[in-house]
Amino acid sequence: MSIFAFKKKHEYSAKEILNQLDKCAEYFTFPMLDNGYVYPIHSKLSAYRDENRWVLIIEAIGFNYRGGGHNGITNCLHIFGNCIETQPGTNNNNFLYITEDSSDNPTFDEEYLDSLNPRANTMILRGKEINVNHDREFYLNKGIELEEKDKIFIWEFMRGLEPEYNNEFEATEQEIRERIPFDIPKIMELTEWYHPDCADSELPSKNETFKQIAKVLETGKMEFYKPTYKPNNHWKNWPNGGAL
Repeated sequence: MSIFAFKKKHEYSAKEILNQLDKCAEYFTFPMLDNGYVYPIHSKLSAYRDENRWVLIIEAIGFNYRGGGHNGITNCLHIFGNCIETQPGTNNNNFLYITEDSSDNPTFDEEYLDSLNPRANTMILRGKEINVNHDREFYLNKGIELEEKDKIFIWEFMRGLEPEYNNEFEATEQEIRERIPFDIPKIMELTEWYHPDCADSELPSKNETFKQIAKVLETGKMEFYKPTYKPNNHWKNWPNGGAL
């Protein structure tokens, strides 16, 4: 037996990663930040790797008006990789429901479930009671243009919680590790990046961000991530989100 250890073959490439992301984009399981049914609120990207495994997770927090009320406020985890037990993309088990009524009053109007209940003073976010803000100037000062004069819609309210409550919007370590191998190391975490316009048929493999991230995953070298485009994943850049 040779005294030299044989190096295990590297089991994935940047090209394979991009191929998986493209396939999910074609099947609409890659995050579309201007999804016509979902008002975007916040997003996060995390990458994990070792020599033989890779995982990429994109969290898309938003309000789906078809769900309505608390059922419409979700963190949808889009999970990709070569070591996950589910199909790449997302599924019903990857929706995290993060808000609920407090003991005060129902948080949202009970007829349409799309705006704040004027009587609500508090709400539960991730098990914590937080204040419900009805001050219209508060939202305007954050650059949130309120659509109607006599109500504050749920997506406007949730956007008003950003960035102070971003950590509560995002998945916990336990929620992540329930879905990916517990021992795969995290190599990268972003809350700002240049996202492809999937509604306009732009594929991840044609997008600078994901081409560079795929190379980081392949090599383990962060220096391959050198963005030249201005980040665009903030909700203000996707005005068609929720517009259907």
